[in-house]
Amino acid sequence: MDCESVLATSKRNFYLMLSPPDGQNIATCRGFYPSSADVYEEEERDVLRSWAILTDCGIVDSLSDAADWMADVMVADEMLPPEAEDTDIVTIGIDMDPHDTDDDFYSEDGPMDFTPDHFNHLTYADLKRIHQQIKESTYNTLLGCMVASVSKLLDEDLIEVKDLLPSGDV
Repeated sequence: MDCESVLATSKRNFYLMLSPPDGQNIATCRGFYPSSADVYEEEERDVLRSWAILTDCGIVDSLSDAADWMADVMVADEMLPPEAEDTDIVTIGIDMDPHDTDDDFYSEDGPMDFTPDHFNHLTYADLKRIHQQIKESTYNTLLGCMVASVSKLLDEDLIEVKDLLPSGDV
């Protein structure tokens, strides 16, 4: 197998490991062809087996804690307006084209664009719900990425599960 094929296989396996229920869709969305029915089932079993091994070893719990802590950093509760009631109306800005260099929306010293397509009004309760969904999505992304990374290390024989389990449990 050439280097490019090895890299492609490794990348596909990484995408599959990101999420047991969604890994196939993630890989397909990233440009990989869908698996045949036989290969699909084998890949699903392999992903579930890997997640089960990492869960049994306590690795997923540890990575879950780390993903939770990092999600708190990336989507901090301090981002929410202080002292608002659930029924209060809040205004949020949404930059629909962050690559547009002429947009002054994020400028600290320039004028802000207050056109309707950049701002939305919603209740504080809705904003908290959206904030929580973003935090949960961040957590899931981080956890999937870390578990897939550990699985990749196992696949490449850079670490061994037997070193992680008490003797006699392999």
